Amino acid sequence: MKELRFFFAAAASLLFAAGAAGCGGSGSGDDTNGGGDATNFVAFAKDFSGYHAWPSYDVTGDADLAGIHDGSTVTEYVNQLPPSGLTAFPLGTIIVKEATGGTIPHELFAMVKQGPGFNEAPPALPGWFWFELQNKDDGSDGVSIVWEGVGPPNGETYGGDPAAGGCNTCHLACGNDGVCAKPLNLADF
Repeated sequence: MKELRFFFAAAASLLFAAGAAGCGGSGSGDDTNGGGDATNFVAFAKDFSGYHAWPSYDVTGDADLAGIHDGSTVTEYVNQLPPSGLTAFPLGTIIVKEATGGTIPHELFAMVKQGPGFNEAPPALPGWFWFELQNKDDGSDGVSIVWEGVGPPNGETYGGDPAAGGCNTCHLACGNDGVCAKPLNLADF
């Protein structure tokens, strides 16, 4: 799975560099985390560390509508609030959803706005990449990545939902650039 992530990141970077060269640009930009350029952001496990300190919202009531977090308390964390007036979340936005106490004792998923070249085949939310995370048992505030991509790999599910395209299918229906959490409605910023 990591090879796939690097393939997508490399492909997106090459496309950007080729486009920038054709437009007279240098193809370089501010390197967000060592894994991206001005047009993409590649999330690594370290980018999720400390998510409990990010702005957070109780979205338990909204999660019940989706039917995949039955009985859970659901909290969403965002690494950066979007600036006012946007119609899409900015590159580098990380949203972590943590569900506890339900039929599945603990679920930890994330969506990351990685940019062009990620999740573009329909049905999709272009630019978003999906993750299942697991908190580390060492007492740190770190996580490990269980899976990542346009959706769960074969044999895995998203929140117990076996539907094909699990991540994209539900999040497409939300509008708001695929972010379902009502407190993160772009029109309210």
